[in-house]
Amino acid sequence: MRLPGVGELGQCRLRDAKVLILGVGGLGSPVALYLAAAGVGVLGLADPDKVEISNLHRQIIHGFDTLGLPKTISAAESLAEINPGLNIILHPEGFTPENAADLVACYDLVIDGTDNFATRFLANDACVLGQKPLVHGSVLQATGQVAVFLPLQGCYRCLYPVMPDASSVPTCAEAGVWGATCGVVGSWMASEAIAILLGQRRQGRWQLLQLDAGTSKVIHFTADPHCPACGTAPKYTSLLAENYQPTLCNVPMTDTPLEITIEEAALLLRSSTPPVLIDVREPSEYQVCQIAGSKLIPLATVPERLAEIPKDAPVLIHCHHGGRSLRATQFLRSKGYTQVSNVKGGIDAWSLKIDPKVPRY
Repeated sequence: MRLPGVGELGQCRLRDAKVLILGVGGLGSPVALYLAAAGVGVLGLADPDKVEISNLHRQIIHGFDTLGLPKTISAAESLAEINPGLNIILHPEGFTPENAADLVACYDLVIDGTDNFATRFLANDACVLGQKPLVHGSVLQATGQVAVFLPLQGCYRCLYPVMPDASSVPTCAEAGVWGATCGVVGSWMASEAIAILLGQRRQGRWQLLQLDAGTSKVIHFTADPHCPACGTAPKYTSLLAENYQPTLCNVPMTDTPLEITIEEAALLLRSSTPPVLIDVREPSEYQVCQIAGSKLIPLATVPERLAEIPKDAPVLIHCHHGGRSLRATQFLRSKGYTQVSNVKGGIDAWSLKIDPKVPRY
């Protein structure tokens, strides 16, 4: 209350505010903690996931004592310790096309800390339709972004009109992230949220942060009249589930199976005409272990390295457990690579079932 521009009136505005946080993970953790500590009256937490041990280096709202619990419940326990007067509303079903409009209508501000394109674009479109401000954040390795979108002043689709393929960018679980990057970006998101609630933000902006280099850059933008969400002739006038599928890849049907088992992959690789084997993990993972003869093309670089992948020969794609490689396979199929297959189980299954000399991690 001693801060200029806040005072008792500003503190009352925070107390009366209702904020919806999408994702209580690496970004949602510091956002929720700082908003609760700042005295925001109502926090809605939307997240369908449960706490896993791999979350804890960056999702600081959770702990070992809440492993396996829904993230919404785990987060609520921590927030209640900071601010017992906080009204916490749990949405363990997550943020979906079916409930997005109703949820946005119940809150004054939406904060998007999710890690997938489908929910990011859904959050944007729901806020545009509901005319609610949106704070967006994202992180990957040591980079981060914080964006503020205010009603009638431009939106996420003004910058990115079409939702990219899910396989075009790896998640933090796949590419890694510095825990402190989440802390910096999440704290910045909380600061922007407080500024909006206090009426101190008059213009949207996009902040680019490079934590390993210690640099940041602000990009100012204006509304695009041709934007498919907030433009003069919008395309997205309702929240249809078909517009927010996890991947937009159109995977054509071929005689080549979309996925094969690790045993089938081993047989093919030992044949007289073995397929090309592509590893879409990160270089740090590749240094730990690799399948002999594989070619490293990290998932995020696949779109720009298509020339290195043959279209006229069988190709197998693998990763650690099979998730990233499936996305890469779907992406390649959509680009006309009809002889590409995903190896289910990835290199971890290779170590367990084919070659135990390959280290596991």
